[in-house]
Amino acid sequence: MTTPIPALIEPNTELLKELVELPVTQIEPEVTEATTNENILCDLAEVDRLFITKRLRVKAVLFLRGKKNRFSVRTPDRNLVYTIEEENSWWVGYLCYGLRPLQLRVFNSSSEEVMRISRPYACTSRIFPCQLQNIQVFSPPGRKIGSIEQQWAPIKPIYLVRRQNGDAVFWIQGPRITISFFRDLQFRIQKMDGSHVGSSCKRWQGLLHAMFFAPLHDRYGVAFERHLDVEDKALLLAATLLIEYMYYDG
Repeated sequence: MTTPIPALIEPNTELLKELVELPVTQIEPEVTEATTNENILCDLAEVDRLFITKRLRVKAVLFLRGKKNRFSVRTPDRNLVYTIEEENSWWVGYLCYGLRPLQLRVFNSSSEEVMRISRPYACTSRIFPCQLQNIQVFSPPGRKIGSIEQQWAPIKPIYLVRRQNGDAVFWIQGPRITISFFRDLQFRIQKMDGSHVGSSCKRWQGLLHAMFFAPLHDRYGVAFERHLDVEDKALLLAATLLIEYMYYDG
């Protein structure tokens, strides 16, 4: 008995047409929070030195709007990296001077706020270990990346730099005498194992400047290893600003 040959099944052209017309879903690479933050601080990726210029906003003082500073942060070839604006209550600058609580807003060259530094009121005593300096660093604003904590020390000032998870990554030690007189002052930056990383510097600009113009205009610097993480570089920049307010914001 001969087996019948089955009839050919015609393809469902309507179904094939629908399958062809289905949109193709593209899988985008996952963007993590760490990747986003590296992008926002990308200006620090290739630098190993930063020059900081402080200018007092004289109009704010004269019109009773508070004592507020403005900083410009540049590379050695004079390229502008950040502009930093101080915010505080109008009265604290007149009463608390360099101890005043404040917010520092850090803007890049595109006027985008990339970092914020928060400093509460605290004393600077080297004798009593109460209410020592502690600032919080956020990048972008709202996301904490670390802190700088003053440690009790009877002679040389010491600061501890911590990442967001609380791990201590650097410690900074200043000189016995923090008055800048006829020389630059160095605050040494070291890793926790004691290896040298860099330094923060208060620049000497002459006797005439020290006597009359230092409260209005001053210069600082910070140097570090080029391969450091951008968040660690941002923390060292914040530590330099803390040192400026504690010792040189007259």
